[in-house]
Amino acid sequence: MMLFFAFTLLALIGTSTAENGYGMPNGHAWGCKPGNISAHLPFCDPTLSIKDRLADLIGRLSTDEKIGLMCSDNHTFVGSCNMMSAGCVRLGIPPYMHLVETNTAVASTCLGPGKCSVNYPGPMGLGATFNRTLWHAKGEYMGNEMRAFNNLQWWRATADAPHSLIGLNGYGPNMNIGRDPRYGRISELPGEDPFLTGTYAVNMVRGGQGMDEFASGKSKFLKMTMGLKHYALYNVEVPRPKFIPNVNAHDLWETYLAQYDLGFSATDDDGNPAGNAMGTMCSYAGLNGVPSCANDYLLNQVIRSKEGFNRPDVVVGTDCGAVNNMVHANHYAKDDLHAASETLNGGTDMELGDTTWTSIANGGKGMLLTALNQGLVNETRLNESVERILNLRFVTGQFDPIEDQPYTKIGAEAVNASEAHQLNLEAALQSFVLLKNDKNTLPFTKGKKTAVLGPHVNSTRDLMSDYKGDEQCPNKTYTCFPTIAEAFTAANGMENTIVEEGVKLSGLDASGIEAALNAASSSEQVLLFIGDGNEQEHEGIDRPNISLPGLQEMFTLKVLQLCESKQIPVAVILINGGPIAIDPIVPAANAIVEAFNPSVRGAEALTIALFGEANRFGKLPITMYEKDFMIKSDFHDFDMSKPPGRTYKYYTGHPLYTFGHGISYSTFSSSCKSANKNADTLKDNTIVVSENMDKVTIDCTVAISGGMASGEEVLMVFHSVGDAIRKAANHSVPLKELVGFDRVHATTSQSASTSFVIGPNQLGLVDENGDKQLIKGDHTIVVTNGVDFSATFPVTVETSALLKSVPKMP
Repeated sequence: MMLFFAFTLLALIGTSTAENGYGMPNGHAWGCKPGNISAHLPFCDPTLSIKDRLADLIGRLSTDEKIGLMCSDNHTFVGSCNMMSAGCVRLGIPPYMHLVETNTAVASTCLGPGKCSVNYPGPMGLGATFNRTLWHAKGEYMGNEMRAFNNLQWWRATADAPHSLIGLNGYGPNMNIGRDPRYGRISELPGEDPFLTGTYAVNMVRGGQGMDEFASGKSKFLKMTMGLKHYALYNVEVPRPKFIPNVNAHDLWETYLAQYDLGFSATDDDGNPAGNAMGTMCSYAGLNGVPSCANDYLLNQVIRSKEGFNRPDVVVGTDCGAVNNMVHANHYAKDDLHAASETLNGGTDMELGDTTWTSIANGGKGMLLTALNQGLVNETRLNESVERILNLRFVTGQFDPIEDQPYTKIGAEAVNASEAHQLNLEAALQSFVLLKNDKNTLPFTKGKKTAVLGPHVNSTRDLMSDYKGDEQCPNKTYTCFPTIAEAFTAANGMENTIVEEGVKLSGLDASGIEAALNAASSSEQVLLFIGDGNEQEHEGIDRPNISLPGLQEMFTLKVLQLCESKQIPVAVILINGGPIAIDPIVPAANAIVEAFNPSVRGAEALTIALFGEANRFGKLPITMYEKDFMIKSDFHDFDMSKPPGRTYKYYTGHPLYTFGHGISYSTFSSSCKSANKNADTLKDNTIVVSENMDKVTIDCTVAISGGMASGEEVLMVFHSVGDAIRKAANHSVPLKELVGFDRVHATTSQSASTSFVIGPNQLGLVDENGDKQLIKGDHTIVVTNGVDFSATFPVTVETSALLKSVPKMP
């Protein structure tokens, strides 16, 4: 029957929802459909407040029924990690699956050819775009796809398909910082900076949840809900089940929680709309001996209290297996019973990946009910979790009539919609970072004899980051998008293109090197695609080092040497998740492009960018360290400032390329000036700050003075403090800190303008307690493109002030 349904749907794709009949929900997640056994009860009355409706519904549930909504029911034929809750048959509430990954794509089965969820470039590449609008659009289109799959009663492409029916709870974006390039899941993250990462989350979440429409009253309901991952301090894969870092309050609030503050809070410190994410997944990690999923400080005090993020409605689900880890890995709990009670009391609402909480009747161990009966947890705490969980379904309209809900009418047309398909190409083009381009080596010319070399020329899966979604092509193949070899052959002509791998991504097979060198020798221009892949970077492993794997470095240097001797232009293109140390390649290559994981439209985008048909390069969202970094830095030490330091904020070594680096085919001429209606805040071009100051605006203009006639530039704003403040501080002080950025487009005939607002919050420092302080003394604001432009604005702070107080660590 399901197979027939699939073929029927595929035949109908492209027709309107009114014609095909699939525009309305089939009811697998709707609790108050007309005719439902509970349709007449108060919790199904849309004229009442959600608070009152929840109170009515919870008051009707037995303890067993409440627990059934908080964890897996094995009778649903859905694995415990996807977490299909039991529902409540007595009240007409069907089972509901809570876990759908939404970091890079909506995890789902393809509807058919050309109808798979859009798989976007890896988050590290998206971070390189520095583009809020793009991030918001990604979230918006993912939200549309999520609704479409839910409306169509579609399922994930997991082992439990077709039972794994897609709900409206997405888990993503992943937003821990790229603390160390060896981290195995670094490709899932947008960068190393908390402000950049948090801003990425704000825009993706607001787009996905439909926050702007919800806040304006345009929609009564959220489009979907998004859960931030993996909260918090998750930066190690080996040994992740038992590793819990020790972190001081300063590092915790400056580095490890700052992005979550933006992602969870309703507004930022200046009152601008923030992410307002509705959920989170507590991580395998934790803080100072206490696992995240049992950590009252992280979950209740930081997320839910008024002194923290003030989000008592955020639903916390465990990472898969985290409850079990507390008994058998990190040994925080002495047995399953105490693991159940510690996690619930610590602030967790749902158990994913285990059945420790699940009742015996539903195929589990029954430990949550046992804990309740033994007084280790109480009914009040149980009700709080059930209320939060059900609230997710109420705010997405699942207990309301569907006739007046526009989101319920989204159908198959939203899956890989033409606009999202085009956005995916645009995202790839903006994600590339031009690191070096001596002698204007790039762009190359179409029609010339071109050697396309390297281990990535035939890559498919390795063009995508970790957590790529369930299917990118029907039947879990990778045949619906071109490889780099195929894309360049199509763009340049088969007669003009020679393709050779030379070496593999890993291993010691050198048999292909001679053929690759011969191809390079007989060509007019050479493109060399190197890097790493999913074998080297993925969930469950960390990289032992940050060098190119296998024979790639040796092979690359041979190609570069040959091309130099024959005066053949050559460009090196890196495809990878986390940064790679290419120490000997940097001086030897004339052109280097960092492409990260460009995904399914990445090969096409590379042809466009490298042949000069687009000029939309980004900036590095992470530091490219030299090889010695892994020797100098202990991977498992989470201290950010311990010499030689981590990230651009503290690193005192000599990276290959710094955070924010990136050039263009255009030469830009930029200028910035400060201006403010209150003249007292400006003295001799110095910004003077008092406690009640008006914020100062810095206006910048970007023009093209040479090179390609159309291009895009990113300006970044950094704050730093003077020596006196630095010396007086009894905590680590960053070398500089990102406080603003914008991406602009300019042409030779039209310059671009942008503005940055500077106030006390952009000048604050996190102190030893985690509080944010405005410190009296000399500060500096620098606006820069990360390469050859910077505008410096001295700042004098006249009075110290507490800007933000946070919950104090136990």
